[in-house]
Amino acid sequence: MKRKLLFASVFLLAFVALFYLVYRPWQLTWGATSDEVNRPMPGDEIVKRPTFNATRAVTVDAPPERVWPWIVQIGYRRAGFYSWDFLDNDGIASAERIMPEYQGLRVGDLVPLAGDSSARVAEMEPPRQLLLVFHSDTAATWAWGLYPIDSNRTRLVTRLRVRTDHLTAQLMLDAFEIVMMRKHLLGIKCRAERPERRS
Repeated sequence: MKRKLLFASVFLLAFVALFYLVYRPWQLTWGATSDEVNRPMPGDEIVKRPTFNATRAVTVDAPPERVWPWIVQIGYRRAGFYSWDFLDNDGIASAERIMPEYQGLRVGDLVPLAGDSSARVAEMEPPRQLLLVFHSDTAATWAWGLYPIDSNRTRLVTRLRVRTDHLTAQLMLDAFEIVMMRKHLLGIKCRAERPERRS
């Protein structure tokens, strides 16, 4: 019995160590360089002392002007999130084309994130940066930056800063948020690199 307890304790400690020393740092900076992680982004000053501060990035083989339309139309029951639609868009397939009806985003507009939550556009500089500030009990910002590499490539960088006192919410962010965000970024990359389609 003592051996089983010892084995379980060692396994648990090893799992926790791997989670916080390997998995969590990897998922908080997936795809991003150290310069991108340390670079200031819009909204950094809004959420003081975040409990979750994730900067992720991907290279898109398209100029910012081709990437931008896919970002401004995201949202629940808008163009979706180009991620796992059965989890974040009620099973409605994310858009595979640029949707003109969602291209008129302005500062002050609300972007629906789920059936009961939304974020307000706090800053916007097309086609370079976008800042969403969440409307919820949890302080959170979601920033986007599009940084040209050359005339045909863009570094797409996103930063999510959250401060929450809820242990369950923190564990969900630490463990599973990367699953959605990675798919989201790759979904934008895939769509922006294809020949443009409009309705």
